[in-house]
Amino acid sequence: MRYPGGRGEPLVPSVSTSFFYSFLAMMVVSTLLTCSFASYVNLLRGASEINRLGETVDKVAAEAEDALTTVTSHNATIGIVIQLPAKIGYREYWIRLANDSSRAWLEGGFGRTPTSEERVYRVYLPRNAYVSGIFEGRYGIALLNCFLNGSVPQLVLSQRR
Repeated sequence: MRYPGGRGEPLVPSVSTSFFYSFLAMMVVSTLLTCSFASYVNLLRGASEINRLGETVDKVAAEAEDALTTVTSHNATIGIVIQLPAKIGYREYWIRLANDSSRAWLEGGFGRTPTSEERVYRVYLPRNAYVSGIFEGRYGIALLNCFLNGSVPQLVLSQRR
């Protein structure tokens, strides 16, 4: 087959199969790179969300320890309002006060309701006290009540709606 114009050169196909395979290989490599970068970003986001949860639990634990110290030394009743984030990153979280016969602690995790499998962060309170209550992060404002019941300090965490 000859060009119209009489040059005498044969027609060459405009797209060869080698260009198609090169394009296909570039698409596969770019997809792999995009997926690996997305995975790395999610890993970084998860680590920063866990750090932020730890900071939030530490903040509430510090307020709880201050309240326990004040109540036991001055025989007072204290109510503390704590402003907390509604979400950490894009995730909902919870904070719970719990105790057993020997220790009291404050723990936090991600999700809507606390479960022992989802617990991410725990801080032990240094004083023996009876503690209870759950705070769900979507409400944003936590209320910490501390009082003496006889000689035992009690600490109750709730949410202000």
